Amino acid sequence: MDYLARRLNEVAAQLPATHTDVDPVRLTDDIAVLSHHLTYASERAQERFAAPETVHLPERHALMRLAEAMTAVAGALGHLTEALDCVSTGFYRQAVPGVETSHLRHDPKSLRIIAAEKCSEARAQLTGASASLSAEISTPPPRSRLAAHPTAPPPARRAPLPAPMAARNPR
Repeated sequence: MDYLARRLNEVAAQLPATHTDVDPVRLTDDIAVLSHHLTYASERAQERFAAPETVHLPERHALMRLAEAMTAVAGALGHLTEALDCVSTGFYRQAVPGVETSHLRHDPKSLRIIAAEKCSEARAQLTGASASLSAEISTPPPRSRLAAHPTAPPPARRAPLPAPMAARNPR
């Protein structure tokens, strides 16, 4: 999880901050890298979910945090894909002569500004996911207070039921 957290931070740091930094080639590369990390993490989780009896509470807690991070990465992928869509629409419109464009809706600069905003949203999701993974590493999962410090005495034992009553009640 520490490795994944570092990779997410690296990708987040590379995302474009302004509309002039938006590049379709880099966006497609960032999407591919995040897809790779998401696939790798889901394969590792799948291995552990396949044998649930061998997964103990601390690891179950870690798998839950990994699933939450994977949700954030998938959301970031959605934002980057939308950003790529904006940039490619502008790319397409630049190549087709005579296409009617609205100066607000289909202007390549406006589309790049929208793409940069989408990248900013993706960056926020990735850094949040990375922080949650790192927090998971640095702090151990909370222990059950009930198991460590019982607050109530155990229930009193009952006398065994007579044989005819025990046969009727299959508990």
